Amino acid sequence: VQEVSGDDVARANTVSVIDALSGKAAGLQVTQASGAAGGSSRIVLRGQTSFDGNNEALIVVDGVRLDNSENNTERVLQGVAYSNRAMDINPNDIESVSVLKGAAATALYGVEGARGVIVITTKKGSQGKGLSVNYNVNYTMAEINKTLDLQDTYAQGVSGLYFGPETGMSLSWGPRIDTMAFDGATDYPYDPNGRLVGQSDPSAVAPARAYDNVDNFFQTGHTWSHNLAFSGGNDAGSYRVSFGRTDQLGVIPKNTYDRTNVGLSGAFDLFDDRFHINASINYARSGSRRVQQGSNTSGLTLGLYRTSPSFDNGNGLDDPVNDPASYTLPDGTQRNYRGGIGYDNPYWVVNNSPYFDEVNRTYGTLQLSWDFSPWATLSSTVGTDLYSDIRQQEFEIGSANAALGRVIDDEYFYRHLDAYLNLSGGGPLSSDFSLNYNLGANLYSQYLKNLFTDGNGLNFPGFRELANVNTISTTNTLDQQRTMALFASVDLGFRNFLYLTLTARNDWISTLIVPDQELQLGNIDVLYPSASMSFVFSELLDFEALSFGKLRLSYAQVGGGAPAAYLTGTTFIVPKTTQFIYSITDGWVNNGIDFPFRGVSGFTFNPRIGSNSLQPSLTTDYEAGLDLRFFNGRLGLDATYYHRKSEDQILVIPVDRTSGFQRAVVNSGSLSTQGGEVVLSLVPVRSKDFTWEITANFSKWRTFVDELAEGVNNQYLDGFTGTGIYNLGPETDEDGKVTKRFEYGQILGGAFQHANTADGVSFDPDLPYNPNGPLIIDDSGSPDPYASDYNPNYGYPLADPIARVIGNPNPDFLLGINNTLSYRNWSLSFLFDIKQGGQMWNGTQGALTFFGMTALTEDRDPLNADLLPDYENATHTFEGVLASDGSANDIRVPLDENWYLGNGGGFGSVDEHFVQETSYYRLRLVTLSYRLNNQWLANTPLSDLTLSLTGRNLLLFTPYEGVDPETSLVGSSSNGQGLEYFQMPGTRSYAIGLNVKF
Repeated sequence: VQEVSGDDVARANTVSVIDALSGKAAGLQVTQASGAAGGSSRIVLRGQTSFDGNNEALIVVDGVRLDNSENNTERVLQGVAYSNRAMDINPNDIESVSVLKGAAATALYGVEGARGVIVITTKKGSQGKGLSVNYNVNYTMAEINKTLDLQDTYAQGVSGLYFGPETGMSLSWGPRIDTMAFDGATDYPYDPNGRLVGQSDPSAVAPARAYDNVDNFFQTGHTWSHNLAFSGGNDAGSYRVSFGRTDQLGVIPKNTYDRTNVGLSGAFDLFDDRFHINASINYARSGSRRVQQGSNTSGLTLGLYRTSPSFDNGNGLDDPVNDPASYTLPDGTQRNYRGGIGYDNPYWVVNNSPYFDEVNRTYGTLQLSWDFSPWATLSSTVGTDLYSDIRQQEFEIGSANAALGRVIDDEYFYRHLDAYLNLSGGGPLSSDFSLNYNLGANLYSQYLKNLFTDGNGLNFPGFRELANVNTISTTNTLDQQRTMALFASVDLGFRNFLYLTLTARNDWISTLIVPDQELQLGNIDVLYPSASMSFVFSELLDFEALSFGKLRLSYAQVGGGAPAAYLTGTTFIVPKTTQFIYSITDGWVNNGIDFPFRGVSGFTFNPRIGSNSLQPSLTTDYEAGLDLRFFNGRLGLDATYYHRKSEDQILVIPVDRTSGFQRAVVNSGSLSTQGGEVVLSLVPVRSKDFTWEITANFSKWRTFVDELAEGVNNQYLDGFTGTGIYNLGPETDEDGKVTKRFEYGQILGGAFQHANTADGVSFDPDLPYNPNGPLIIDDSGSPDPYASDYNPNYGYPLADPIARVIGNPNPDFLLGINNTLSYRNWSLSFLFDIKQGGQMWNGTQGALTFFGMTALTEDRDPLNADLLPDYENATHTFEGVLASDGSANDIRVPLDENWYLGNGGGFGSVDEHFVQETSYYRLRLVTLSYRLNNQWLANTPLSDLTLSLTGRNLLLFTPYEGVDPETSLVGSSSNGQGLEYFQMPGTRSYAIGLNVKF
């Protein structure tokens, strides 16, 4: 267990509490979806525990679970950067955060506890104190912290020839912009300066210039946060009422997020302080306007980055965001660099393809307890969480992703009930022994309904509502789950130095119920125990320098049900042409029929066949730790080693399509994780006026796939046709002995041929991939295009015919180092966040290299006079060996558009050269605060006034060439991390804050 104070959370000055935890606890990894306003963040503790299920840590607020879903109906490779529901928590209402990482610490939270638990305790009033008022305000400015380097030298076109917007040309392999000029035509709709012509053209009137579309588009973001709280109490109880308001304008024009929080909590002690009531209720309302991203022709960054530097997306206007002349032509059609086709102008996207959502959420707890005696306290805790999430995606007529217009309404209605009944107590058994116990029952019930309505074809422009569409199709989904449990724990202590804790829990899990079969409780239950022991050896030692020393050991098991409801049966679905694998078509083109069809309903089997024999999965965890503190706490060391194995995983696997299905649910597969953590605390200086405190959190883990289902060697997690994230089964020799295991979530894609044979100079596709071997260079045929044996790949690396593991997104280790220096009323803290290792597929760079837009293509070799590869003046030689005889390669080749339009770019058959290291060294957080002296406040109603300055992500050093490598295309909902493809960039921010108390 590791603690993060509420003050540390507030000082981070983030909209999301999850982002505030980055670098502040060992074993905790936070990944932001993007720097867009309202974007989600993924939080994982000690690696993965599930193939198909949720791997994010469970969030518990004031003793009960809180839903943290992202609820992504559409494919995560496109769409928008959604919020997950932890965004609804007001960071200023948090008193403390406990990070529970071991299964022994999380066993009592049930099947979800195996993922680790983030326990949040909110602020309460204080008994015996009068009214206290606290108000704080923060203003934040944000800017893009990292983008891909683009070329600004070459114009739109191909083969060194200019092709303007009216041609529909998508590439930027045209002539140098500094060799061109504007002709001054005032009737040219694509540029107020006129058409581009050669400088020697008689119509040339002014030199051409490159447009910086990226810098001209992004803006400075702004966030205002106001929080007001009233608290107090008397001898019988306490209360706290809080109000919060956050308004965020993103670095993307018209991307907004706002949130309103209201919280009420109270505690009362009655009947001579034997009966206790604790209650809290919170309301959160959030709304946002988001923009399209990712693999999406209406994606903002896709259209922005692909735009040639010879075309001005803003059309020379002072306010292109709000002036339709930047993105529409006089006839009302779209104005973009491809003459209205292909990819949307980014100003069109922010105005004509908005995504709106509104969340209304209420969650709270009620706890009643009666102290019969020190040995018996009966308590009941009931928590509820309910929200509606109403979303609308709009596409105006003329949008690249929906030429006829489209409106999508996506509505979620969620609620859960989390109820506990406990009998607990304890005390000394004798002068040597003590005992504490807890007996309890838990009921957890969850309900989620989704209504997805897709309207295609607007009848007339400008009115983007379902009432104005031609065809409507709907999908109504209901997901209900319930878990009932009994649990018990016993803590035994001996002479204040030896402690033993035993727990057991039995869950009955509804997701294991088989439809149409008589319910047998023995078929849906799972019993799992845990045991932990700690030995405080410092109690037995007389060593003055050692303040505290403890050795701890633990063993724990946590059961698990199916990762989703209704996997024990085969369901029916309504076929839709928009659902691809569910659709009814002719097998060649996607022009099938939707149901209901002409008033007739139609259903087909879900392509996933269920299993009526699913068994609970089981996660077993072993942990050992040492906690040392010296010199009265001036130096501390907490070291942990753990090993975790998750077996009998429930996963979905591909099956032979002759069965009539595409996928099947099975009990199979296992994951194992081993890792270590070190938390170091040090106070180098402590005096009357000055204190310097250092805390370092180091963590390292590796999660391996030990087994997949029989006959299955990989499991798709996320990605694209050529490049994706997969779990791969272990490699074995002829005797079935495992020779290699793969970490969770590898990047699988196209590779070049690398020498992998014993002689070190040849390639065998049947042998394992050797990325460190020399490239195999194609020297067959002739580079002469007029020769009978012409080979356009002559002198270039050969492509591997087999998809290979070309990258590993998982880090080698994480390290967070926080320093806090306090001098009288001044406080300065700064957090360094280090990630070593891990890789990401830079698909954005790959695609833009194909289009001739990256800085990688700026130093391009020109074609010869016949517009063919110029081998005579070529200067590049690939380091490798010749395929014919294994000798060192000495063939010079041009790196021209032909190379980049093939395997040198992102749309060829090879992806490995766009997989890049994502290590980083980051100055995560800097906070400077000053607390006004009390004598300055003596004659005012104020009891405290603090001013603060905060900087976040101020410095970032990384070899990664894309956006901030901490961002993720697939957001928080997917286990397939390690992909970049036109997602929104990350941000750095600067904030000023004021906190006053009355």
